[in-house]
Amino acid sequence: MKTSKSDVLSRQDALMTYLRNHNYAKLQDIAERFNISEATVRRDIAALQSSGEAIKCNGGICIIDTAKALPMFDEERHYSSFSAEKDAIAKRAAELISDGDTVFINSSSTALRIFSHLRGKNVTIITNNGRSLFETREHGIELIIVGGEVVSNPARSNMKMSMTGSMAVDMINKISANKCILGVSGISVEGGLTSMAVQDPAVNTAMIQNTTGPVIIVADHRKIGVKHNFFFSHISAVSHLITDSNCEAQELDKLRDRNITVIEVDV
Repeated sequence: MKTSKSDVLSRQDALMTYLRNHNYAKLQDIAERFNISEATVRRDIAALQSSGEAIKCNGGICIIDTAKALPMFDEERHYSSFSAEKDAIAKRAAELISDGDTVFINSSSTALRIFSHLRGKNVTIITNNGRSLFETREHGIELIIVGGEVVSNPARSNMKMSMTGSMAVDMINKISANKCILGVSGISVEGGLTSMAVQDPAVNTAMIQNTTGPVIIVADHRKIGVKHNFFFSHISAVSHLITDSNCEAQELDKLRDRNITVIEVDV
């Protein structure tokens, strides 16, 4: 049976998350966890290493150096992984956008997918997501790109296609939106909204502060109950969370207890 490129990328992304959570793991345990052969695990590890992940394997044990591991939220593996979950979440989020809305969207790969589901509406989208330039937009969708520094990482031959820094924040502070749709690296009652990338919080915070209406978080099950390095908002700012049905019920109940409308979509 053939495995699609999206499936491979999703598995590699999940494998990377597994290593980040455990710091080290045996090849045998990884193979059993993902129901693949050890040879496939080795190929996945090699692909992750070649993309710049700080993984070392010796004697059948793989270790990740979390101090050197950098977030890769813009390269192909992350962008293309878990595409079914992201598309379903984005489709549901698009249903919350009404004709005439002005909406902030951040650099999230999930939030970006909203464009393909906006039909028959006149909507203004303000975003720092450079990938939005390549999205197909229906007539009536006005796109405003926030200027700023474009983060790059030549060591990985990878460019983060989002605008950040003081110029981006200054522009956002001059705009008022009535809705905000943000992807996050982590969302939890204890940790609030967090990001793996140090450049993202300032822009995300500015978008929240300049939104007069709902703040909608779009995040698949991997992000729920997770706290990452860089905090940008307390959970009280969130009105809605849209996620997939693979989340732990206990974590979602905690969020509901904080008066957040939690929407689960089936994939």
